Amino acid sequence: MDYMKILDELRSVPTLSGFEDRGAEDVLKLLSPYFDESRRAGVNCLLFTKKCGKENAPKILIDAHLDELGLIVTDLKDDGLLTVSSLGGMDKRTLTASVFTVHAAKDLRAVSVKKPYLITKDKKLPKYGEFWLFTGLSKTELTDAGVRVGTPVSCQRSTEKLGEGQYYGAYMDDKSCAVAGLIAVDLLRDKPLECDVVLMLSSQEESFGAGFPTGAAAVCPDEILVVDVDLGSTPETDDKDTVKMGEGPSVTVSVQTDRRLTKDLLRIAREKEIPAQTALCVKSTGTNASSSPFLLGGVPTACIGLPLKYMHTTVETLYEKDLINTGKLIAAYIEYRFGGKGGAQQ
Repeated sequence: MDYMKILDELRSVPTLSGFEDRGAEDVLKLLSPYFDESRRAGVNCLLFTKKCGKENAPKILIDAHLDELGLIVTDLKDDGLLTVSSLGGMDKRTLTASVFTVHAAKDLRAVSVKKPYLITKDKKLPKYGEFWLFTGLSKTELTDAGVRVGTPVSCQRSTEKLGEGQYYGAYMDDKSCAVAGLIAVDLLRDKPLECDVVLMLSSQEESFGAGFPTGAAAVCPDEILVVDVDLGSTPETDDKDTVKMGEGPSVTVSVQTDRRLTKDLLRIAREKEIPAQTALCVKSTGTNASSSPFLLGGVPTACIGLPLKYMHTTVETLYEKDLINTGKLIAAYIEYRFGGKGGAQQ
């Protein structure tokens, strides 16, 4: 299985936060061949299940959110310029001099424009309403193309390779973690398991958060592994706020995560010699795992992070080896916990 090719294909499908349904069929078509069952559930969530063949088997849920950051059209000006607002939380430093796609009846290419720097000498971050999207079309042409207030807009999509097995591009967050879940299922393909493995691509994590609890309720899992990107270290960042790139996934220690699951993940990483590191998030994980204590009476949940540099920009960057080791850790835990002959569940 070519994991990076699948990641590239998955990231090419627009699934902006709140508009995930627009790409749902394409994602189902891409990932369904690797599972026994796939379906929609909850609020725009997708469920992919690998069954163990045993009746009433426990279920372990791997959550990776499907939704992406973007923009949303707030007005069409008489001169054809579009004003936009945030859909999620993009880094404002990336908003100007960038290329976007307006997802109307047909996709339209757009560039962001602002009053020239040589005139203003303005060094402040742009505010929504102080820059525009330019398509080269008139207001009438935009309207005829289906552009309306509320039309979603996404960043340019491409994947490029850097040195040391690093890849960059928009929307690594969180589709890379969906691929990590797929890697785990692939590694477990020939392993006897006592559980069904469900990969959930949840909606609206970057905005309203409705997807995770509604999708998980459709599964009623016995355990949950929330897999999301974690802030990778870069120049001018503090070690306590980031994790190291190239040194494996992080395992979150938090009051919101299950102690037994967390300890088991870290122990298994050591025993299996899978590179891993600890991330301390005392009050909140900043992920869907923060909802688990209130989900279905409380479901034991751990949070695994894939190190990612330049998060919420158009050049999100990861190491391929971190992606693979994240999948390996997920697979190793599931095999330990629910492996043949009862695993650790007994």
